[in-house]
Amino acid sequence: MCRRRHVRTVYNHGFTHPEEEVNCYGTNCIFSPNHPKDCTGERCKTKCWQYHTYPQQYVVNKDHDCPQCAAARR
Repeated sequence: MCRRRHVRTVYNHGFTHPEEEVNCYGTNCIFSPNHPKDCTGERCKTKCWQYHTYPQQYVVNKDHDCPQCAAARR
């Protein structure tokens, strides 16, 4: 099933990236690009995923300055 992902990178301060969609490429997920166009109605509602789960959340910790802060110090 397709899901959303939230990523936050922490340097000496935090930077939250825009939410992104992670595609599953399955045929039984309505959010997938591989979901058949003719799969609609009640059959689709009982057979296919109709919702996103909770978003994946990642925090990436870096031991150095962010690129903007590093460029400003030069």
